[in-house]
Amino acid sequence: MQVQVFMGNAGDGKTSTLQEVQNRLATQGHSAPIIQAGAYGDDGLLQIIEVRAAGGQREILVDDCSRLQILKVLEWRSCTEDDPSFDDLVIHLARQD
Repeated sequence: MQVQVFMGNAGDGKTSTLQEVQNRLATQGHSAPIIQAGAYGDDGLLQIIEVRAAGGQREILVDDCSRLQILKVLEWRSCTEDDPSFDDLVIHLARQD
């Protein structure tokens, strides 16, 4: 599993970066709606990521993540290192300002 974190100041194009990834996936025939992290608590975000991964989505895009949500995702990655079903999973996280 790979986790990419986009950080920076307001107006720096983080969401645009997520949209570029989303557009690239669309041209490859894959759907990857952007998850709005603010709509979920820390554990709720992990649950939606797990549901999407279990459903076969291999790239997951998350916008507006809190520092704690990012840490939770990184912790979860550590816990799933030995699970081969997550080997090709890529999670793109854009940190909130």
